[in-house]
Amino acid sequence: MRRITATLITDGSSDKLLAPLIELLFSAHTEHAYQVNCAEGLPPVSSGLRARIDSALELFPCDFLFVHRDAEGVDATVRQQEIEANWSDSHKTAVLICVVPVRMTEAWLVANEKPIRSAVGNPNGTESLDLPAVKDIESSPDPKEILFTALKAASGLNTSRKRRFKPHEFRHRVSELTEDLAPLRKLNSFRHLEAQIKRHLVALYS
Repeated sequence: MRRITATLITDGSSDKLLAPLIELLFSAHTEHAYQVNCAEGLPPVSSGLRARIDSALELFPCDFLFVHRDAEGVDATVRQQEIEANWSDSHKTAVLICVVPVRMTEAWLVANEKPIRSAVGNPNGTESLDLPAVKDIESSPDPKEILFTALKAASGLNTSRKRRFKPHEFRHRVSELTEDLAPLRKLNSFRHLEAQIKRHLVALYS
């Protein structure tokens, strides 16, 4: 059984935390072995998305190319159209998957409190994390701040130690420890990512 290869192009280095979530979706929808690589050594963002796609496909040949853009207040459909506009016939060695969290990647990490608590080594903590209702996550103006505040609270540290706590060092761990897709599937943007993966897996391997 041939291994599926996937390459992820992110907006920024911190967005590599998307890779474990993509792996979780592959695990849910295929029995094939898979490998997800984060594209390194690409031209800078200022070079344009087309140049970054060209470079990623040359350096990391793959079956699935995941291209990430945060919505950041712009309609997710517009972001997807921007990605697709930089996809040409020369890229058809892979299938394109658009990854567009609303508003930013961290929105997908605040849907479930369990991995947040586990990420900071306090899985049985009872501190209130003050997370938004899932239905409100995609309209929250700053999911990153919500996540960082929740990580601080979940740590259970006293006030003075919280001041030295660096929540950004734990967000990738939240992604790695996410196992339950059910909360994420309540988010339109995540459901759209999952639908793309399912559709292409069926087309390629049915």
